[in-house]
Amino acid sequence: MRQEMGACPVKSPPHLLIVTMMMPKGATGVQTHFNAIMQVAAAQGLRASIVEPHQADSRLRKIHGVTGRALNRINPEWAVLLNRFAAHRFLLSLLRRALGAVRNERVIVYAQDPLSARIALDLRREGFRFRLVGAVHFNLSEAQEYVEKGIAEENGRLWRSLMANERDVLPRLDQIVFVSGFMQRTVGARLPELAGVPQTVLSNFPSSTGDVAPDTASVPGDLIAIGTLETRKNQGFLLRVLEQCNAMGKRYRLTLIGDGPDRAALADQAGKLGLSGQVRFLGYQPDAARLIPGHKAFVHAARMESQGIVLLEALRAAVPVFAAPVGGIPEVFDDGREGCYLNLDDPRDAAEKLVSILEDPHKWQRMSACAREAYLNRFHPGKLGRKWMHTLVGA
Repeated sequence: MRQEMGACPVKSPPHLLIVTMMMPKGATGVQTHFNAIMQVAAAQGLRASIVEPHQADSRLRKIHGVTGRALNRINPEWAVLLNRFAAHRFLLSLLRRALGAVRNERVIVYAQDPLSARIALDLRREGFRFRLVGAVHFNLSEAQEYVEKGIAEENGRLWRSLMANERDVLPRLDQIVFVSGFMQRTVGARLPELAGVPQTVLSNFPSSTGDVAPDTASVPGDLIAIGTLETRKNQGFLLRVLEQCNAMGKRYRLTLIGDGPDRAALADQAGKLGLSGQVRFLGYQPDAARLIPGHKAFVHAARMESQGIVLLEALRAAVPVFAAPVGGIPEVFDDGREGCYLNLDDPRDAAEKLVSILEDPHKWQRMSACAREAYLNRFHPGKLGRKWMHTLVGA
């Protein structure tokens, strides 16, 4: 139909391309985040798709995968550098193709990590036009995360590469989104050149699929923790807290969701502390948040978090949160209201706080209600979804 004289042309919604190094589904908070963004985008009429390196030709990926695994046995740092090189090649080709398919449309590229953002910047030199938004999901820096995993050494080759990439890429973004004020301050202090880049602090939010219903197939426990079983997540502290609870005459059951390199060591520690019958290792669980209802407290022992989307999922389930006030965590809940702050150097004090809440039904009910209220008022997709879309799309 011909457009009538004087009628305003109808603009089609922009296309959102989420670019990430990760597979679409998995155990990380980043994956939870961009899937939640996909749901909100669809609900608001935006076309959205994910571009990630596992979409590349399987034969090429297999060659790089075999090489990477062999190299990892010799030098894990070199293996990471090789994997990043391969991901760059794959993503560059895949994003070029995706941008070519929407060349005549308004496009927002939403990068989930600095390497993905670098690839988008590389394609700008080829003439592609789009709005480039980057999210800061890492804790302190990508380099520091690899140091904490024991893969990189500070000032080593991988560390220098990651830090240089952040320093080069972040100031060239059209928009940066931080999930906590803590991370905005931390990165801004390290990179003062970011002062000229538009920035927004926006909290994560859980999936927009609605409230989580209890998983009736699972056996409810007292405490639950979700996260990769690795040193930086510090689950060993939770076992020492459980030991202290036992010493106080209170035996609680702990459900550990997640897998990782520390699983065997944690199981051994649980046995030595006499906790084998109280700790369940359930490994990786798809949609792990469905297991939170039915537990009395969500416990989290990480020594650093940019925010921690699992904490928001606990609030949604009306489960009080017990975590250290590090990183962006104090922006999630208040001590004594939706949960309690833990001193990660004092398992006895943490045990006393747990017992004081779990053994007092009135205190627990009040905290549970406050947790749910915080989710509804501050972290519900209905509260944050439009803000995220407005920030991503821009003017």
